[in-house]
Amino acid sequence: MKSVRIIDDSVPFGGRPGWVPAAAAAAVALLLSACATTDAPDVTAEAREGAAVEDLYIVDCLLPGQVRRVGGTTFLTPRRPTRTTVQDCRIRGGEYVEYDRADYRTALNVWLERAENGDPQAQNYVGEIFEKGLGQDPDYVSAAAWYRRAADQGYARAQINLGFLYEQGLGVEQDTAEALNLYRRASGVGEDELIYRSEMTEEVEELRRQLDAQIAQTDRQVETLEQQLRRMSRERDELRQRLEAAEAEAESAGADAEQRARQLGLELESAHNQIETLESLFRRASEERSELLARMDELPEPDEAAPTGTAETDDPRTRDFPAQGPATFAGIEFGRYFALVIGNQEYLYLEDLESPITDGQRVSQLLEERYGFNVTFLPNADQVQIMNALNDLYEQIEPEDNLLVYYAGHGNRSDVEAGRRQRSYWLPVDAEAERLVRWINNAVINDHLDRIRARSVLVVADSLFAGAMASESSALLLGSGPRQLTEDTIRTGLERRARIVITSGGARPVPDRVDRPHSLFSRSLIDVLESNEGVLRENMLFAQVAVNVRRRSADGGPRQTPEMRPIRAAGHEGGDFYFVPVGDRETAAR
Repeated sequence: MKSVRIIDDSVPFGGRPGWVPAAAAAAVALLLSACATTDAPDVTAEAREGAAVEDLYIVDCLLPGQVRRVGGTTFLTPRRPTRTTVQDCRIRGGEYVEYDRADYRTALNVWLERAENGDPQAQNYVGEIFEKGLGQDPDYVSAAAWYRRAADQGYARAQINLGFLYEQGLGVEQDTAEALNLYRRASGVGEDELIYRSEMTEEVEELRRQLDAQIAQTDRQVETLEQQLRRMSRERDELRQRLEAAEAEAESAGADAEQRARQLGLELESAHNQIETLESLFRRASEERSELLARMDELPEPDEAAPTGTAETDDPRTRDFPAQGPATFAGIEFGRYFALVIGNQEYLYLEDLESPITDGQRVSQLLEERYGFNVTFLPNADQVQIMNALNDLYEQIEPEDNLLVYYAGHGNRSDVEAGRRQRSYWLPVDAEAERLVRWINNAVINDHLDRIRARSVLVVADSLFAGAMASESSALLLGSGPRQLTEDTIRTGLERRARIVITSGGARPVPDRVDRPHSLFSRSLIDVLESNEGVLRENMLFAQVAVNVRRRSADGGPRQTPEMRPIRAAGHEGGDFYFVPVGDRETAAR
């Protein structure tokens, strides 16, 4: 893609710190007075309303230097890199590369100087540029080197990224222990606390116990029926022999022998019927046993390499938290909660779906009434509406807030643009088959989630290929903290940024299964949110939803397996997302 530069002619754009003649400086200072602070004012509402979709993409933007005065001397500061929208970059006189940063060299030009000067955020961004490739093959060795420089300064996002390279053996020798240590450092948990990804909640354990009992019962049924079949088969063979002998005797012995033969014939027919019944029961019990074993195989196994965490049940800090309050819980400030709920059902050019609007309405109602979210619901949203809604969230959300994005609708993937990598998309209602022009790339969504200042972001996606939003799965990164929540574990989970996605399936298509009036996945999600009565962490939500989906999908058709992944591309730093029911909150006024 070509480089687009918007340059203010009054400023020596691209220059390094240097002295400016006083007369020229006065004119420059007047023109750049709006930029005299670290950040320029936000784009006006009128400008946003007139923005094209392309203006809402996130780009690496190199802003002009600022005119500063020290005593009687005026000078120009270095150019400042940032990630912002095309429109904001243009209005602020910045230089950027048109989406999608296809040339890694132009993206490096934005961040490299500051990275070389020791800025950990810039160093991490340079590492991400090398890892993504951006028009060339990924350079994992260079990515690891830049991540390490930022990680050594305690930059959590770089520690997560470097840990993933160690976990996968990309650019460095594979080292699970080193990956675990980096994840621990990023997440702020102690050496004795669990950091392994785990779905083994009490619900999974309970289901496993139930299945074990049912399998044992069917084993007994199968064994009993098998014994009865063997006995009846022997009795049938004996009756057949006796009948053959009675029929031979009846030919010469008269009426009594004939009567005995008829009686034996009736007994033999009854034996045949009993055997048929037993065989039917045996087949049914065997099929039921096979189904139960298959369901058992679908359950997640305990991570044999992982500790079970510290014993929390006897900890005096483990207790029922006090009730009431919109803002805090057990003295913990959770911040405000926002939700963007998208239900795309009635498509202009694609096949309509059955349940997204109903799903979105019920999810919106639950989030607003039961959990105190400020909800924006978009039914049948087109590309412009979705992009504007994501951009508007940046204006509303503060660093201590939380955001949930729920999407139900068509999804797809394509490798046409990427060449080496497949890309996944959400399809707005104005999307057309085989034309990517209005498809919304998950990378674009991730860029906005990265820019939004929320402490924790959870994406819940019920669509085809939804799992590709986070292109990699970590065996170690998710599921931080023990199952039993305490004040300390909650505070730890809130100390770091969270960017997590829970999807109805992985990187493969999921069946369009409807548990009327909701989809199979959304029904399971709604059931958990409705029945929950306390603080609920995202991995606890996922475990219960996954169990429900697996159980319901086992009734027939393809198995559906939800997934939970960290969104590293959106800046996941090992934090957690919490749901706090309104009735359990403390009074905010103190």
